[in-house]
Amino acid sequence: MIPAWQLISISVLYIGTLFGIAWYGDRRAHSGRPVHNTGMIYSLSLAVYCTSWTFYGAVGMAATSGWMFLSIYIGPILFLLFFWRMLGKIIRIAKEKRLTSIADFIATRYGRDHTLAILVTIVAVLGVVPYIALQLKAIATTFELVTQPLGADSGGPIFFWQDTAFHISWAMALFVIVFGTRDIDASEQHPGMILAVAFESMVKLLAILAVGIWVMTSLFDSPLDLFTLSKTVMPDHALFNSDVISLAFILQSLLAGFAILCLPRQFQVGVIENESVRHIHTARWMFPLYLVLMLLFVVPIALTGHLFMRDLGFAPDTYVLSLPVSLGQDVLAIIAFIGGGSAATGMIIVATIAISTMVSNELVLPAFFRNTQQQSDIQQSSSVRTLVLTVRRMVIVVMILGSYLFYRMVGEFESLAAIGLLSFAAVAQFAPPLIGGLIWQGGNRQGAIAGLLSGTFIWIYTLLWPVLAQGIEQSNTTPYQMLGLNLDDFSFGVILSLSVNVSLYIFFSVVTNASVRERMLASDFTSTKALNPGNQVAPSFTCKVDDVRVVLERILGYKKTESFFADYQAHHGIQYDHAMASSDLLHDAEKLLASVVGSSSARVIFSTLLGGEQIQIRDLAFLASEASQAFAMSREQLQAAVENLHQGVSVVDRNLNLVAWNRRYLELFNYPPGFIQVGKPVADIIAFNAERGFCGPGSIEQQVARRMRFLSAGSAHQFERLLPHGVVISMQGHPMPDGGFVTSFTDITVHRKAEQALKEANVSLERRVEKSTQQLDDLTSQLIEANTSKTRFLAAAGHDLMQPLNAAKLFASTLAQHNLSEEQRHLLTHLEGSLQSAEDVLSVLVEISKLDAGAIEPSLRPIQLSAVLKPLRDEFTALAAEKGLVLRFRPCDYWVLSDAHWLRRIVQNLLSNAVRYTHKGGILLGCRKRGEQLVIEVWDTGPGIPRSKLGEIFGEFKRLNQGKQDSKGLGLGLAIVDRMAKRMGHSVEVDSWVGNGTLFRITLPLTEADVVKQDNRDQQARVSGSFEGLQTFCIDNDAEVLAGMNALLSSWQCEVFSCSDEHEAEQVPFKPQIMLADYQLDNDVTGLQVMSMLRRHFNEDIPGVLISADPRPSLQKKPNLSASIS
Repeated sequence: MIPAWQLISISVLYIGTLFGIAWYGDRRAHSGRPVHNTGMIYSLSLAVYCTSWTFYGAVGMAATSGWMFLSIYIGPILFLLFFWRMLGKIIRIAKEKRLTSIADFIATRYGRDHTLAILVTIVAVLGVVPYIALQLKAIATTFELVTQPLGADSGGPIFFWQDTAFHISWAMALFVIVFGTRDIDASEQHPGMILAVAFESMVKLLAILAVGIWVMTSLFDSPLDLFTLSKTVMPDHALFNSDVISLAFILQSLLAGFAILCLPRQFQVGVIENESVRHIHTARWMFPLYLVLMLLFVVPIALTGHLFMRDLGFAPDTYVLSLPVSLGQDVLAIIAFIGGGSAATGMIIVATIAISTMVSNELVLPAFFRNTQQQSDIQQSSSVRTLVLTVRRMVIVVMILGSYLFYRMVGEFESLAAIGLLSFAAVAQFAPPLIGGLIWQGGNRQGAIAGLLSGTFIWIYTLLWPVLAQGIEQSNTTPYQMLGLNLDDFSFGVILSLSVNVSLYIFFSVVTNASVRERMLASDFTSTKALNPGNQVAPSFTCKVDDVRVVLERILGYKKTESFFADYQAHHGIQYDHAMASSDLLHDAEKLLASVVGSSSARVIFSTLLGGEQIQIRDLAFLASEASQAFAMSREQLQAAVENLHQGVSVVDRNLNLVAWNRRYLELFNYPPGFIQVGKPVADIIAFNAERGFCGPGSIEQQVARRMRFLSAGSAHQFERLLPHGVVISMQGHPMPDGGFVTSFTDITVHRKAEQALKEANVSLERRVEKSTQQLDDLTSQLIEANTSKTRFLAAAGHDLMQPLNAAKLFASTLAQHNLSEEQRHLLTHLEGSLQSAEDVLSVLVEISKLDAGAIEPSLRPIQLSAVLKPLRDEFTALAAEKGLVLRFRPCDYWVLSDAHWLRRIVQNLLSNAVRYTHKGGILLGCRKRGEQLVIEVWDTGPGIPRSKLGEIFGEFKRLNQGKQDSKGLGLGLAIVDRMAKRMGHSVEVDSWVGNGTLFRITLPLTEADVVKQDNRDQQARVSGSFEGLQTFCIDNDAEVLAGMNALLSSWQCEVFSCSDEHEAEQVPFKPQIMLADYQLDNDVTGLQVMSMLRRHFNEDIPGVLISADPRPSLQKKPNLSASIS
């Protein structure tokens, strides 16, 4: 575990380094000595593709889905190797037309259509939000993994301010705002940002290589050793059984290839930030090599993580970090954390900058300029430059916080790979209009919009909604199940959305006509030759030079505007402010403005603020015809819509006369035929309704006057009214801008009845819940009492049954002292064995009942583990050898905090089971140190336990069917192990492989060594081998036990005086040399009291032995008894 403050300090230092690199890159670029303008930096900037998904999630995919992880690498590699010319073409077009984003690129291809730009922007936001959520999930998960103790479970944050991801979100938003929104010129490259992203790419590559090299060199002798061990222990792992090529693999590879073009951040670094098309030649080999190095150690790390981490509760997505953390490699863990953080922050920086540019250019600024109708409005408004920066910063905050909300909804349900593929599928919807627009001149805006809308809707329905529904605990029914199809969920969504997208793109492009502007721009985009400047569609309106200057100055600022005009005057001659602007000036000005707000937004600004845009006669005629048809259609549609509304509607003019209504209004109030007419005073209508009792209590004049005051004042109102025939009407009135009033009337009778029924049902339900709760409490009390009674019964019955068994054993031992025939001695051996088995069963029952009743408690103290394990090794080595087994022992001298007796019993039970159920091979007893914990492990090569049965073996009376020879016992051994371990705060875990063996682990805390002095009582003098003539006093209230002891001691030639109570004890005829006493006698007298009485009587400290089955520590702690209790 690394302290949180230390990790935060390192992260802040790293972020400061990124700021320094970005500042240095910007400074060098502004001074004319750029350091970022190289093929290597461009190639490394493309590696922003490798996010936390590829850093952490690729290992997770390999661990769970086998070779499927290769798809996210193969797609980009194939694209750069075989389709690099397409990327070069996109870069040349974007530079020539000064495009700012993928939305700007697609919109420009289809006639600078602003609707299409908005649609692309919205889809990009939908696709990027899950991807940013993926990065937040990765950073938050790994931060908690590194800073929290191993095995700690916070249970998840309840409130957002307790969530690590929330604090990371606002910190990341602040970082991106400071880092990436210092300038608004979107087509000017961000040299500092690119240099910092390239540096991050190197950091994450070195980090993943460091972890991989450490795994291969420190944990295994060779790669062959790793693969051999993995295939032996995990023969069913996906990496050894799954097919490499499948439909899902091909689809994911295709999506990854599309992502290189369609992800907003990839378009930003690959197209917008590109300094030279020549850099693609370097990227063709360098970027694929980078991806190969990133995936080089994915499989070794995945297999190692599955070997070491799967039983410790670590998610496969965290193996890159959990391996060094759990094995104490703190420095390597920090390197891995910084590498994963670099992968996440690089993506968030570039993605949010790209999205903020798109939102401000395609959504906010066009709306702003459409509402700014006059040039004077621009001159009087605040600086547009400030507006652009503010909008982009707000978009960054909203995007990151929206991603945090998405993370809170679905983060715990979805892996990194699942969230990443969701975003890939979203942005893949750009591929048909983007790639189709480059290779097919016939594609038009109608086809692009239809395909993109339909594909996005299907993506939402088949892929996004199931994820959100899972996050909000909705139904598990998936769309493809509802459609009756039996396809892989992700493949279904991708195939259907892209198929419909492509089909509608082609269909609508064929059946509809493209405008002149579209056809001219399509020629530029599809041509294999250099772009034709003559194809530019320049504005045809006229305006003055100073009008153009005002617009540019407000958006670009004074400095850049003056620089533009100075450059233009140097090449084209002087342009006076009051002179009319030439078409070349307007074209260049629009092109410059497009570098800030995008081409479609620049067209909106110029056409709105400076007077219009060029359009051909046939396009004008087409638009006029289309507008008139749309108007007529809209009027008819509006009338039909109002008539078919479920609500009644009435409209009065400024003179408070009725001018419009619909059919439902007449039905609700049941007006007589001919009563409602255009121009009828609304006062007459109110009076008519008041006469029928529709307006509530009060005189008719008062009802009319009150309502007329509302209408005259133009006050909005809302109220409900119960009509005489039982109908409840909700009325809402709203004033209209030019005077008059519109009122809607809704029948909410069913709603109010349902509400009342719900209230009554709620009251009834509360009563039933109270009754059920009381019954449940009563039943719980009865169960607790029954369980307590059961425990007391078992303890009492066990104690009472032990008495005759002990007596029988004493008699059997007495018989053994006589000369018996071979047959008699054989029968006696069976008798003793049966008695011992019965005693073992009763002992187990008594022990587990006392554990359940809390009658015994562990005594935790520092103990040396070898003192517990070595005697067990000696005991079970012989038992194992009798079955032809080998018991191996790994010495362990650590000190742990435990109860020596209980811990010995736990390990003894595990070893006993291992010997019982293992028929060939061997058993291993050893321990491992894991941080501040010690793990004792018992391995065997027995038949193993099915995974479905592992949860059952710790239950009472649970025995798996392992064969008749293994059927001894009641199935309580592991139940006792589990209870003892829990009472001591230890944990017991089990893992098993059918046919290969079983592993039990006991985890307990390490502690400081404690020098424990040997009790002097351990140095008691050993008794000589003969008891002849030994004067012995025995007392027990059980006659059979007393007779058994008398017979056994007499057979040893002892002189025995036996009695059953304290009164008989006073008649002892001699001074005993030793006393044997049962602890609990009749009449609440104890054996201790009787022995004390005899010592006083003879005035001598006579040695005594106390016989009891009572395990209470308080009894053993009595003076001079710890060594004499049996």
